[in-house]
Amino acid sequence: MSRTILTKRKPYKQLILLTIIVSLISFLSVLLFTMPALWENLDLSNTSSIGDTIGGITAPILGIISIVLLYITLNRQIDSINDQKLKNESDIIFMLLNQLENEYNQIYMSGTTNKEPQRFYGHEALTKYTNSVFKHYTAKDKKWSTYYISDSILLVIRSFKLVQRRIELSNLDKNLKSMFSDKLQTFFQMKLRDSIYKLSDLFSREPSLEDEYTRELTEFYNSLNK
Repeated sequence: MSRTILTKRKPYKQLILLTIIVSLISFLSVLLFTMPALWENLDLSNTSSIGDTIGGITAPILGIISIVLLYITLNRQIDSINDQKLKNESDIIFMLLNQLENEYNQIYMSGTTNKEPQRFYGHEALTKYTNSVFKHYTAKDKKWSTYYISDSILLVIRSFKLVQRRIELSNLDKNLKSMFSDKLQTFFQMKLRDSIYKLSDLFSREPSLEDEYTRELTEFYNSLNK
């Protein structure tokens, strides 16, 4: 805590010291310019001409310094704006990725273990479901969209496509876009690919299940396995 107080006091000490130095220089400059000079041309003892002389000498220098400082300030503002845009774009994509992960973890499936009812979530639920998916569809009059788990799976697929599109439309540089795309592709390979393949294979074997849900899932799988 004492270090924090010292660091806060230090800028104030520097400001006070700078003010004192500038005040002394201003006072001494008045004395210097009003002293008799060795050469008549440099004699500024006539106080009426001091202001014009100092202004004429310092105005161009101050103007150039002001332009340089303005240029530096504008460049820093542009860099700051670009950094903020980059941060905002990255934050949006990270937020969408987190949302995708949360929706994936909310997939659930009811089952039994040793005759005890249980509910499975996320990767475990999706894996168990797709490994036994052929056992679930014996009634030919039912479409896949009528089963509760289909909405959860389609929600993840649509969120995945949303993240994919957001990365494509972002103003990020190629390297960052590639990194985000690789992360998204890894998510598909690790958590979706096998399960989506099994469902797509089921739909090709059981045409009676076909509906808008099955077509969307199959198109999604095919688009990532070209």
